[in-house]
Amino acid sequence: MKSLGKDMSWELPARSTTRVAEVERLEQPTEALECWRYSPVDDIDWERYQGSRSVTHDELWARGMEILAGFGEVDATVRVDGGQLIREERETPGLAVNQAEAVGEFLREEDESLLSLGTLLAPGRVEIKVDTPLRRLGILTAGTGDDAALWSWLRLLVAPDVKIEVIHVDLLSGSVLHLPTLEIVGQERSSIVYRHQLEHDQRALSLGYVRFRLATDANLELDAASAHQGYTRVRTDGVLEGTRAQAVIRVGYVVGARERVDYRTFITHDAPSTTSNLLYKGVVNGDGTSIYTGMITITPLGRGSEAFQTNRNVLLSDEALAWSVPNLDIQISDVKCSHASTVGPIDEEELFYLASKGFPAEEARRTLARAFFADMGETFIVEQQRLRAAVDEKWEAGA
Repeated sequence: MKSLGKDMSWELPARSTTRVAEVERLEQPTEALECWRYSPVDDIDWERYQGSRSVTHDELWARGMEILAGFGEVDATVRVDGGQLIREERETPGLAVNQAEAVGEFLREEDESLLSLGTLLAPGRVEIKVDTPLRRLGILTAGTGDDAALWSWLRLLVAPDVKIEVIHVDLLSGSVLHLPTLEIVGQERSSIVYRHQLEHDQRALSLGYVRFRLATDANLELDAASAHQGYTRVRTDGVLEGTRAQAVIRVGYVVGARERVDYRTFITHDAPSTTSNLLYKGVVNGDGTSIYTGMITITPLGRGSEAFQTNRNVLLSDEALAWSVPNLDIQISDVKCSHASTVGPIDEEELFYLASKGFPAEEARRTLARAFFADMGETFIVEQQRLRAAVDEKWEAGA
């Protein structure tokens, strides 16, 4: 395989001989690796992305604020432009936000060379520490440019017994390559609701990583909605390392013509009586593609744990594609685990029922597509509204 950095002119922050050597050591990912199977990674022209990023324009920030406002009032807002923290004048008790030098903290496995690259080239790690309860925190991350490469690294650390809801709006504009890393650390008895909203230009390429660690009695609800994208890939690695830690992940996506979403999940239960419940649902139209591969591992320390993994896709056209490969690795008895996967067109019986009620065929199909996300829970309402609007928009565009 070719090196990711040997022929690139990407500028390293605080350039050093060590950093240059590390970047040049990294090898390009390939579809031959299991965690990249079904992806178009072999077709990416890495050398294309030599341009410099642009400062995010006001219209893009305004779009982010509009999405953020849909979730209600926030106590504070953190803004990150192209991986660089934008300092805000306002201080919020219990909240500390800093940008730290963070060289060398990355995974070294060959198949995760992009995670290594992203953390090496990030301007620094934006650290958000919460040590008293906050009702709601807003995060806006943005990047824009023509054929530009962007790197960002965000870490959220929530102290013991703290409860917080985070609304993170992720904006990309232009033909950018973005390698974002998001880390969430929940300490003992913390409760985190993290709502991640992706709004990407169709020309953008985003290959991101989400990592979380949960201590004893910590709870994480990770909700995500992807309504517009080019090729967006998110690999999620989570470790439930404390007794009774719980993680719920719900992701909804609408994919239209020339769009692709790619989700990879690796959840490890490494303590007794831990729980995870994953639900990924998507509507795919035009020649769009969705990919889901997942692995739930319950180690010998995970006695009494429960783990559930579900991926469901509805295809609205003959050209639409969906790959779905959930897996389980159970290394101990006395656990409850299941996985489920469905890929197919809209249910004919449901179409027949709506036809019997007087719905025209096209309206019936559109109604059922919009209703596909209805069972994702009452706390997923705002995300449902965004996804339904995306169904309407892409339907009307014939995509």
